[in-house]
Amino acid sequence: MNENILTKKEFMEKKGYSESTYVRRMKKFKVPKYRGGYIAVTSQEVYINMEIYERFMQDESAKRLHYERVGERS
Repeated sequence: MNENILTKKEFMEKKGYSESTYVRRMKKFKVPKYRGGYIAVTSQEVYINMEIYERFMQDESAKRLHYERVGERS
């Protein structure tokens, strides 16, 4: 599988997220702009595209710090 695609378990381990942090982040991540990064084959088989997730995190940081990222547009 693509090295940018992680299972839910791999993703949580890599990011050091608890289940509650994972749920909070995915709630925000599953919006249309980033939906392609959340791959739910079934409710028990979920994959996260790390490239798209990193873009999401950068955009969230930019919103929180009140600036607009320049360059990469989706």
